[in-house]
Amino acid sequence: MRELIAWDMVSLDGYFETTDRQLDWFAFDQQLERYILDTQAEAGTVIFGRRTYEMMRDHWPKAEGAIADFMNSVAKVVVSTTMDEPGWSNVTLVRDDVPGAVAELKRTPGGSIFVFGSAVLTDTLIRHDLIDEYRIGVNPVLLGEGNPFFRAGFPRRALRLTEHHRFDSGLVVLHYRRA
Repeated sequence: MRELIAWDMVSLDGYFETTDRQLDWFAFDQQLERYILDTQAEAGTVIFGRRTYEMMRDHWPKAEGAIADFMNSVAKVVVSTTMDEPGWSNVTLVRDDVPGAVAELKRTPGGSIFVFGSAVLTDTLIRHDLIDEYRIGVNPVLLGEGNPFFRAGFPRRALRLTEHHRFDSGLVVLHYRRA
């Protein structure tokens, strides 16, 4: 069975984007780029909610480099009830029964499935106990307000730290799995 990995960047106070959806506070540097290149090799599919997907679709086809090559070639799934045409290569559109579609995707052969950003989708996946690992990049910034990555109201889940990476920028990436 394929593993589902939720990977996102958050501020120290737990926001994944500002209230106006800006991401310019991420501590992106060569060390993080190397980490991404090393870890993305295990991904066979990436899955997004519509908003994150549109942001990625608008950026990566015009970008260059190894991360762009990966993002443009990897199998992608977008969850949306409003999208008609994904407009990017190698995309499957999921409109309904998201937990069932993701559970089925986990049963197919291939590499790990990564969820990037997509806090609303991630919340659905948490509530249906579909996430196997959380990779959270904690950025050395307090935003004071924004959109929280984790929403309130899901059942408690005990986790164990399995790996951690500290970068010179102050970014810390934490890997957690079910306890």
